[in-house]
Amino acid sequence: MIKGGDLKKAIVFGEDGMVNDEPLRFADECVRHKILDLIGDLALVGAPIEGHIHAIRSGHASNVQFAKELWNLKEKQMRDSASLTEGQWDINLIQEIMPHRYPFLLVDKILELEDRKRVVGIKNVTINEPFFAGHFPGHPIMPAVLIVEAMAQCGGVMLLNTVDNPKNYLVYFTRIDKARFRKPVLPGDQLRFELEMVAFKMRVCKMQGYAYVGDDRVAEAELLASIVER
Repeated sequence: MIKGGDLKKAIVFGEDGMVNDEPLRFADECVRHKILDLIGDLALVGAPIEGHIHAIRSGHASNVQFAKELWNLKEKQMRDSASLTEGQWDINLIQEIMPHRYPFLLVDKILELEDRKRVVGIKNVTINEPFFAGHFPGHPIMPAVLIVEAMAQCGGVMLLNTVDNPKNYLVYFTRIDKARFRKPVLPGDQLRFELEMVAFKMRVCKMQGYAYVGDDRVAEAELLASIVER
């Protein structure tokens, strides 16, 4: 151990030879350096950490890996702790999970979400939808296939909410059964989707979905989907 006046004369040797070519300023300077490295690397998490951290032979690589694990845990806790009352899952949060973008993001808000059980979302249908330009001029009707797509995207939010780092995954819909379309969906309507998870195993899911405008059921379908890595 280096003491007092010996600091200015200290030369430290390691397995590969001399470690420093200048005198140490503190007896525990190497430890202080490691602590500063750790504090700086954990600042990448972007949030204060409440707790005690014990580091043994730490370095930037292990520090950054630990910071990534904390970030993943932080994102999961934010999703799990959300009460998901109306307005909480707005379009900005949906875009954090879903990869779709204009003109193919067809869910505007998530109203309810029970993990691996149920999801309720809405799509506001306006005359500004690009598909109304050709479907049909003078008689705009939302294409049935896009109603199913919007329903599937709503279910996709529920599925991607089951994995860590949802940005690393996509939802592929592999099958549609028993699709029925009862009433046309027009500009000005608000579609409400209600989906229940029927089965979920090995990242493959079966869902029963319904679409409503007000109290009227306008469509329904059974959907089969799988979660895949990008």
